[in-house]
Amino acid sequence: MATKNSINDIAKKFVQIGLPKELFDRNKFNLLVDRNKVVIRYPAPGVRSEVHETPTGVKTKVYVEPGTKLEEPVTLCFGAAETTEVQTTEGEIIVGEGADVKFQVYGAMAEGIKLKHKNKLKVRVEKEARFEFLDLHYNGEETFVELETETDAYIGENAYFRSVFKQTRGRAGKVRIVLKANVDKKGIAVFETKMIGKKDDEIYVEDVIHLNGEESRGISKSRIIAVDETKATFVGETYGNAPKCRGHIDCSEIIRGKDVTVKAVPVVVVNDETAKVTHEAAIGSIDKKQLETLMARGLSEDEAVDVIVQGMLR
Repeated sequence: MATKNSINDIAKKFVQIGLPKELFDRNKFNLLVDRNKVVIRYPAPGVRSEVHETPTGVKTKVYVEPGTKLEEPVTLCFGAAETTEVQTTEGEIIVGEGADVKFQVYGAMAEGIKLKHKNKLKVRVEKEARFEFLDLHYNGEETFVELETETDAYIGENAYFRSVFKQTRGRAGKVRIVLKANVDKKGIAVFETKMIGKKDDEIYVEDVIHLNGEESRGISKSRIIAVDETKATFVGETYGNAPKCRGHIDCSEIIRGKDVTVKAVPVVVVNDETAKVTHEAAIGSIDKKQLETLMARGLSEDEAVDVIVQGMLR
């Protein structure tokens, strides 16, 4: 484990880019990884884990005991306080039957660093369990990250899984996010992505939900703000494969700048006459009336835009 001084150094760099200071002040982390080193590790009740350092990152396996119910989120952070060529993280999370837990996972890349981050995650949510996975990313304004992340989830009978990927601070960099779910009888999968791209950032998000069980549900939702020369693509695919299943794709992208390119590609497929999958897609500029209202209250145009953007990404 790291010394107190080294933890303080990491904290200073991560707080500088917006990571909440109270996470360090109140020792909130159950796991903190800097590049390929485990810095902090504290177990959460009812949660068993294996963590192995690798030459370029870590491998983790987490098992939530059946029936475990936690009021406080399990808090993890995978970050880099200094430049490293590649960081790879591989994980598996199994949420036992009837459990109800939330994981709050921070990605923190310190100001000015450059790296390629690759992540693969397998999730299994067992019968009647509830699992929320909040993936919160903080980068510096001068940070450049190539991020490739893939999540493959199975949601059991009458189980619930919500995955939120959120990046609202600093540059996105070059991002490729792929989220996949197979949903069993009466299970629910919710995917949400909230991002802002700046300068020449490139963002690609792909959600794929297979509704395989009777009365299963799936929601795919994206909110991407693209400014400057950002290129952004959202692909949402939902397959209604079972009786009485319901799916919905909701993508709403905002552009600001003459050199922005944004694509939204909803794909809906139904293989049962009682299934229903819908979609709505919108790409446009910031609402002019909203902008004028905020500017009438004394904000500059840039300040007003920032208020609107942060509201959308909240």
